Amino acid sequence: MYVAQLTEFGTAPEWTEHDDVEPGPGEALVKVSLAALNPFDLRVAGGNFYVRPGLPYVPCGEGFGTVVRSSRFAAGARVRFGAPVRPGALAGLVAVADDTLAPVPDSVTDEVAAGIGVAGMAAWFALRRARTAEGDRVLILGATGVAGGLAVRLAREMGAGEVVGAGRDHAALAFLASDAVSVTTFDEEWADRRFDVIVDFVGGAPAAAAITAAAPGARLVNVGDAAGPVIAVPTGLLRSRGLEVHGHSNLLIPAAEQLAALSSLFGYAAAGGIDLRHEVWPADRLADAWRHQAGSPHRKILIRLP
Repeated sequence: MYVAQLTEFGTAPEWTEHDDVEPGPGEALVKVSLAALNPFDLRVAGGNFYVRPGLPYVPCGEGFGTVVRSSRFAAGARVRFGAPVRPGALAGLVAVADDTLAPVPDSVTDEVAAGIGVAGMAAWFALRRARTAEGDRVLILGATGVAGGLAVRLAREMGAGEVVGAGRDHAALAFLASDAVSVTTFDEEWADRRFDVIVDFVGGAPAAAAITAAAPGARLVNVGDAAGPVIAVPTGLLRSRGLEVHGHSNLLIPAAEQLAALSSLFGYAAAGGIDLRHEVWPADRLADAWRHQAGSPHRKILIRLP
C-alpha cells in the first residue's frame, strides 16, 4: 500500500510504498478514503512538541473510510476513525481499535465524517465542561478556526441566549455572523460585556482580555494556546467574579464518550445545525496542502487517498 511518510522533522511527508498493515487483537482494518489534517499533526511534525515520534512515521490520526475487517461492522460499512491509528491516517489501510470506530449515517457526507471529529469534539466537550445552558451568554475565542467555528454553532444549538465569536480573520468572522451570532475582533473593547461562558481556543492576551468581560460565576474553558501559552489573570478578578477556570483535551475523554459525542455531532450536521468548512486536496498535492495547513487556513484540510 501507499503511505505518506515523514523522514525528517520540519518537512512535509512524502508518498512511498509500505507493507500492508495487519490488525492485531481487538483491532479493525479500514480502507482509508480521506485523511484529515489538524494543527496538532504539524506541531508534532515540527519536532519541537512534547509528542516526538520516532522517524520515519506516518502522520495524522483522523479520517474516514470503509471497513475491510471488523468484529462490529460489516465489510464496506462507512466509518470515522481516530487515534491511535496504525500506521497513521495518511495510509491506504489502517488498523484501529474496533471499539473506537464511529458508524457514519447515510445523511452525513464523507468529508464531514472525516473532518468533524477532533475539532467538533473539542468544541462539544468544552461547551459541556462549561455547563453551557439555555440563555447563557457565550464568548468563543478563536472562532475563525475550525473548532472555534463549530463551537459557535454548537453553542447556538445548545440554546445559548447570546453567542459572540471573536477572531482575527474578518472574512471568516463574516461567514459566522447571523441573526443568532455576533462577531468581534480580538482587539475590540469588551469591558462592558458580561459572559457566562468563555471557550478559549487561543490563550495568551486575548484570553486575559476576555476574562475582564466575565460575568459573576462565569466558566472559562481553555482548549488551545495559538496566541500564547500563558494567560495572565489578576487574582482579584478571579475572586471578585468567582471565575471557574478549566482545561480540556480530547485525549482525556474515554472512547465511549467520544463515540456518543460523534453521534450527536453527526446528528447536528445532518440536520444542518452545524457545518464544516473544508477543502479536499488530492494525494499528489499533499506537500501543498501541508503548507496550506501551516498557514492557518480556517478550514479543515482533507487529503483524498489514492
